Amino acid sequence: MVRSGGACTLNFDALAPAFRAAGRRPRTGRPPVIRSHDTYGPGNALQRTLSSLQEREFAWYFGGNTAFFMAMQMQFVLRALLAYDLAPEGEKAAGLGLVTLGAAAPMIFVAPVGGLIADRVNKRTLLIVTQSAAAIISLLTTFLILTDLMEYWYLFVLSFWAGTIFSLNMPARQALVPLLVPQHKLMNAVSLQMSGMNLTRIVAPALAGILVAPLGIIGVGERGGRGWGYLLTSILFCVAVASEFRLPPLGIQAESEGENFIQGLVGGFRYVIATPVILMLLLAGMLMPFFAFPVQVMLPIFAEEVFGLTGGTGFGLLMAAGGVGGLIGTIISANFDSLPNKGHIMFIGATIMAGFLAAFGWTSVFVLGMLFIAVSNTGQMLFMSSNNTAVQTIAPEELRGRVMSIMMMSFGVMPIGVLPITFAADRFGAGSTVIVVSLALLAVLAVVFVAVPRFRNLRVDVLAQAELSPVQAATMVAEGKISRAEADRLTGRLRRTPLPEGTRRKRAPGEPVEVPRGAAGAPPP
Repeated sequence: MVRSGGACTLNFDALAPAFRAAGRRPRTGRPPVIRSHDTYGPGNALQRTLSSLQEREFAWYFGGNTAFFMAMQMQFVLRALLAYDLAPEGEKAAGLGLVTLGAAAPMIFVAPVGGLIADRVNKRTLLIVTQSAAAIISLLTTFLILTDLMEYWYLFVLSFWAGTIFSLNMPARQALVPLLVPQHKLMNAVSLQMSGMNLTRIVAPALAGILVAPLGIIGVGERGGRGWGYLLTSILFCVAVASEFRLPPLGIQAESEGENFIQGLVGGFRYVIATPVILMLLLAGMLMPFFAFPVQVMLPIFAEEVFGLTGGTGFGLLMAAGGVGGLIGTIISANFDSLPNKGHIMFIGATIMAGFLAAFGWTSVFVLGMLFIAVSNTGQMLFMSSNNTAVQTIAPEELRGRVMSIMMMSFGVMPIGVLPITFAADRFGAGSTVIVVSLALLAVLAVVFVAVPRFRNLRVDVLAQAELSPVQAATMVAEGKISRAEADRLTGRLRRTPLPEGTRRKRAPGEPVEVPRGAAGAPPP
């Protein structure tokens, strides 16, 4: 496959740098091994941070993913403004809440179906279809606004369908990442994906605000500006579709297990319940947003009542500070791909998040508030990147879409935490409530850290090798350039031999739990 001296004869650009970095290929037929900390020198921090973008397929995915979330973030702002404008007088808050609920409800009921579909059909095709549907809904919304035909209930129905499409799209979008990069770059890829999302949190609200300014973008009123804003989201969805067309169609469809729809749907939940480490990761992934999301909702209250800033300026700056902090957190996480102890990283990130949320609730100085919310979001992204990476690494490919859809359901139940916390904020004050909630989260973290060593010591052992991504390997197998066995070696798909059913391996006290990729869970104690 590779000649002496490292010259690549496979005509595949993504493989050549790895072989050049590895030097000569051993005559034993084994793929060259590269440790990620040896691949990039100390002076190449930026190259290490952006290493996943060297994979051509992931680079196209990243561009499309960023365009997709730019459109989604703009829609979030435009939908809220439009709902507030169209809702009857005296029912503005309820009208806004109902439209938000209509967009969020499908995450609970439709996401599991989306996960099953993602495991059964070609993920590239599913993304193209759902993003095209999202573009059509945005175009229809644009038409109704610009022709002054938009009514509140039209907006509610359109928001519900937009939420449904999002719930069908996201499981496939998340499950696609491990197929586009070599496995040792997975955490880097997940972190870069989240960095793009955090960047859109900074840019999209500002861009939407410009478009709905009193003169709009071409001299029209506020509602017209919102219409042109929706038109821009349609264009961004089309950009995402064009990027997905650049992905190869091979290697991104899991093999069918021969199950019917109900069996497949139940199978995802059965796997999660029967796999303690996955269940712990998903529950932890739900816990963090449950505490953090209400604070995001209360930022306008902090801006006006605590920091004394009106007119939306304070709220916008706090949102931007949170986005910057999240972006920093994902950039830091992008350099953690060679650190196997995800349990420690998650605990450090969650502790930073909770501690600085408490500090945010305590301070009445606006500049300190911006700093504390930024650092808190940095910790949250450290946690989420490690949590997401661990779940995607452990879950087998044929179930990954369903597992990610169950994780997505947590975003549908997050608003449940808003009601009691906002009620407490009205009664006891926003700052005091956030301090109590943050201290409660710190207490929960301390209990879990002491009482659940399996989670504290969770290790995801991902080999740092000069590998192919699954889609690259599938393409080369289809072209007859490598055998399936060689593809398995180059992608790291060779599995550790499982223990016979009923056997248990003794583990020394304090020994870290190591989870190989695709395993059903950590070895039992």
